[in-house]
Amino acid sequence: MPETDSELKELYQEWFSTPTPVVCARLAERLRQGGRASEAEDVARKGQEKWPGNISVNVVLGKSCRDTGDIEGALQAFEKVISIDPLNLIAIRNLAELHFERGNWNRSIELFEEFLFEYPGDAEIEKMLRKAREAKRNADRESRSDESGQVFPLTDRMAGILSSQSKPAQPVEPEEHRERAPRSLFDLFTTDEREELGLKPYS
Repeated sequence: MPETDSELKELYQEWFSTPTPVVCARLAERLRQGGRASEAEDVARKGQEKWPGNISVNVVLGKSCRDTGDIEGALQAFEKVISIDPLNLIAIRNLAELHFERGNWNRSIELFEEFLFEYPGDAEIEKMLRKAREAKRNADRESRSDESGQVFPLTDRMAGILSSQSKPAQPVEPEEHRERAPRSLFDLFTTDEREELGLKPYS
């Protein structure tokens, strides 16, 4: 512990006297590893302001943001990294895990596959990829569909229409007291909406 304290003191002195991207990244990473994530994020953000395109500074900023729970900050930092270095495995893995945690299955699968292409054989990532694929399949199966099995876009309008179909039937009023009801779900859409959704009447 004393050696760590001494190292941190020296890094802080360098940071204040002759700041460089290397010193910034080293200091922030030491702070982060020592459980001082908020301080690490503060140092890394100052470094990013000075050297916005430095990969090491952005990587440690992303890690620090994850540790403090600033998920948006972490996503932005790691996206910045891969915009500069598309094959940076640290950024790819962190982004994949963040999107997995958020349930963004398509993006997480894409990033996990990219990571494994560059670094095959990582058992933990392979396991997370399988989970992401299974979660995506489950989500796809839960997509709303009509009785014929045709899947419709889950818009507010469609949700209202499908909800109305499940309501109990109302007493039939005399013809002169009610408007003419549509013959089918198809009739509820305008011509433009039918063309946009690719809907066709049943034969």
